[in-house]
Amino acid sequence: MVDKKLIEKTKREIEKRFPAFKAIKPEVVEKKILPQKAVYKNLSLEATKETKTLLHFRFVKKIKLADNIKSKQFFIVTTDETGQINENKSV
Repeated sequence: MVDKKLIEKTKREIEKRFPAFKAIKPEVVEKKILPQKAVYKNLSLEATKETKTLLHFRFVKKIKLADNIKSKQFFIVTTDETGQINENKSV
């Protein structure tokens, strides 16, 4: 489990960089990525024992479009285990 302080720090950074999602509480999903042994084997290298942890922060915002249709805007931010933001998508 990832430290709660790290999650709070990352949420504050996201709110600072993307103020439109400030009042929205994200759903946080932790994903473990194991090393791909086949890749290391093909390269004749010893596979590392290290697993990576990624955090996905999923923000959902209800919006009203120009033609008065209600819709949802999804904003997903991916970070590593140190809280460094790797990528973000708005759908």
